[in-house]
Amino acid sequence: MIFPKSMTREQQNEVIRILSLSLAPLSRVEIMRELLKLKVKTSSRNMDEASLELQLEVYADELARFPADCVLQALKEAGRQKWWPDWGALESLLTPLQELRQRLLRDLKARDNLIHRRHGRERLNSDGPETLSFFLKDLEPKHESGIRGE
Repeated sequence: MIFPKSMTREQQNEVIRILSLSLAPLSRVEIMRELLKLKVKTSSRNMDEASLELQLEVYADELARFPADCVLQALKEAGRQKWWPDWGALESLLTPLQELRQRLLRDLKARDNLIHRRHGRERLNSDGPETLSFFLKDLEPKHESGIRGE
């Protein structure tokens, strides 16, 4: 995990808030506007109006699953090419960025849950060998007779 151990609760909440916001998609209107700009910039095979509309609708539906800035960057990159991009090319640009943000958010939330539930004594000694012994003492078998079984 890349987050510092010394992050305060407030800092951690702010990072969670920012990461959550960074996953928000573009509005449908903005996606369609960007797709139309891309269509004008690039060449593509001839399509009838119904096919073109369907293609734009399908791309817009798919792009709505990804973070807004990632979509804008991918469409900008695609606009530098001569040809209209196939969906796989766009998705390969978008997926790693989205997955990284989702993983960071998931890791941070998991850390938040662990910190929140940890025992106060263990939290104070979380960097030393005392932490391990704190958890291991509960794992040792308890023998009522005092004789170990073989």
